[in-house]
Amino acid sequence: MASLSFGTFWYGGRLSALEKACAYSLIRQGCELTLYSYRRVDNIPDGVVLADASEILPEEMTKYFIFNNIPDLGHFSDFFRYSMFRKNKKTWVDLDMLFLAKPYVSSSGDIVVQERQGSVNGAILGLTSPFLVDELIARSKALMGKKLRWGETGPLLLEAVLGENNDIAKISSKIYYPIDHLDIYKIFLPEEKEWCMDHTSQSVALHFFNNILNKIGYWKDISPPEGSYLYDIFKKIEAIDFFQGIYPDYVMKNIINNYNFRLNGKDLGFKNIIKQVVPSVYRTYRHYRPS
Repeated sequence: MASLSFGTFWYGGRLSALEKACAYSLIRQGCELTLYSYRRVDNIPDGVVLADASEILPEEMTKYFIFNNIPDLGHFSDFFRYSMFRKNKKTWVDLDMLFLAKPYVSSSGDIVVQERQGSVNGAILGLTSPFLVDELIARSKALMGKKLRWGETGPLLLEAVLGENNDIAKISSKIYYPIDHLDIYKIFLPEEKEWCMDHTSQSVALHFFNNILNKIGYWKDISPPEGSYLYDIFKKIEAIDFFQGIYPDYVMKNIINNYNFRLNGKDLGFKNIIKQVVPSVYRTYRHYRPS
């Protein structure tokens, strides 16, 4: 069987160690990976092909997808992958996908993966239907210049176009997204190693959910602590040397605890204190000084 040919997008500048390790993990599985960029990228791992993103779309189009009132590369990258399908039929992969084994492809040749909640996630995506590709491109173009909701050109659009298409075989989340975004922090904690091993035992890849890593505050040039599930994976694929150092166990635990406090509404930061104290002071004042 010929090796799968993947494509991804990186606007320019250096890759973090985490993204470099993800790209390298795919090359180790015997696959081809082309990284499309509008700028120079100096630190791509051996085996990755660097290509001009203008082969797919002109750089000017990065300005047309507006989120939070500014051009957004995340939404642009959705349109980029659909356009890549039409141009050269490569399979798309995000640079926060770490491969544990050879990629799995459905019998139709597609890679369409549902998350545990049932929605289609485009972190890895391969489509062989010209009709569906053209529909995704057309609907994306219709959103250019408009104020977008989160995921409007990605998961929401994929669900609208692909979600009810019975001709597309959906791949289980266990294969590509074995650990849910709410639990992804566990890959960094040594005490959760066995749990992670159990949840990835049938998987060919692991999705890091980059937006979650950013919320956690994980510095992607520093390796997870020794003894954690992710550290052992990086060591196994010989990617540890990509990192500038290793997180101490106690530091990683504090970072994760702070994230979980924020996630569960338990963070007692300054803004939250103000939100609680000011109304309380006002109520006390009104009690003793009624109008």
